[in-house]
Amino acid sequence: MNIQTRANDAGGFTLMELLVAFGLGVFVVGVVVALSIFTSANFLGTANYVRLNDQSRNAVDQISREIRNATALVSFSTSNPQFLLLTNATLGESTTVTYNAASNTVTMAKTGQTTQTLLTGCDSFSFQLYDRYPLITDTNISFYSSTNIATGQVDAKFCKVINMTWTCSRTIRGSKLNTEFVQTAQVVMRNQVKN
Repeated sequence: MNIQTRANDAGGFTLMELLVAFGLGVFVVGVVVALSIFTSANFLGTANYVRLNDQSRNAVDQISREIRNATALVSFSTSNPQFLLLTNATLGESTTVTYNAASNTVTMAKTGQTTQTLLTGCDSFSFQLYDRYPLITDTNISFYSSTNIATGQVDAKFCKVINMTWTCSRTIRGSKLNTEFVQTAQVVMRNQVKN
């Protein structure tokens, strides 16, 4: 048998086969890495959205409870920092809900308790004050603004209903994705002492 024939029959790859196999391997690894990055970003986005939703639900529950139990809205401010100062004369307590646009936080301070941060990453927070009498039309039920007729200004002592809206967001890897959450609540002061 010829030694030359045995060398040709021995297994091996040509340079072209080796380059094609290497190229396919790099392509498959690249696809797997891209899918892993995409999947992890979606997982982070979903987890972020769930945390935002939980935080907003907790905030709306706590703020709503304080508004419902309040006997009066003492004062408010729509400029930074925005706040609502509520009182419960029956229990001798006051509660202040404050939105600070500089720190993007909503906090709640209650008599005898430490201040709680209810929302972080809060991009906007607004509220509207309404009186106790509904505005009924053929298609809608809403409320009149709690305006003092004599001065034409919104007056805390006429407030019976507080409508709040806020937007929170978080960043994922340095950019805001689909993690924005809008929460709206319209709460009636059930224990309000009528003026």
